Amino acid sequence: MAKQRITVCLPPCAPGEALSRAIAEAMAPFDMNRQDDTPDGWDGEWDYWYIASGWEFAVRPGYEDDPRIVRDGEEEDEPRPRNQCDGGPKALLDLDADRVPVAEEAGRRWDAWQEFSAGYPAALPAHHFWARVRLDPAQRYSFEQARAEYESQPLIRAVYADPVLRERFGDDPVQFITPDREACVAEQYADVLPTWALLTLDGRWIEGGTHEYRAAFNAYLDGLPDDTMLVRVLYHS
Repeated sequence: MAKQRITVCLPPCAPGEALSRAIAEAMAPFDMNRQDDTPDGWDGEWDYWYIASGWEFAVRPGYEDDPRIVRDGEEEDEPRPRNQCDGGPKALLDLDADRVPVAEEAGRRWDAWQEFSAGYPAALPAHHFWARVRLDPAQRYSFEQARAEYESQPLIRAVYADPVLRERFGDDPVQFITPDREACVAEQYADVLPTWALLTLDGRWIEGGTHEYRAAFNAYLDGLPDDTMLVRVLYHS
């Protein structure tokens, strides 16, 4: 059992009790405690939920105090910035406030990596060496050997020798900074908004940890009408 976050999409709805009822109605088909007939082998998705604090949407400038903005579970001694919230009408949320800066930094990081790595022989990604460990049933090639060989490559050695470079490019830049700049930026852009699951306006519960899911999540939210209510919900499953 674990807690996960879901983004719930709802028709236009006032905040407060009306919103709680709308979320409850949308979540009800996926209740693990349902007493009616459920498909064989399916036990539901959650046993309790509440509007989540922690994975906020950015509020569009000028609407910070709009009564339609959803903020729940806020500690009085730790007030959150007014430009963050748990949800609200899509038109009042700035979906690009966090996505665009991340994408811009991804582009700068990609450019810097190309310039830096051009001065060294091409390196193999870490998974090339880990695969050799897994494919050696006699364990003659150990994890320690794999790590040593990976880190001995001139390009990787240069990154690991400089804490600033390692922080910027990561432990396995050959794998995670892909050769295609546009794809690399798009992947970082797509990672910002998604929660583990999405509950669509037409009642579909969709979840996943893949890039395809995250890209579809962004495309779905971008295509919704501006008066759609978007709310972050934490559920226990």
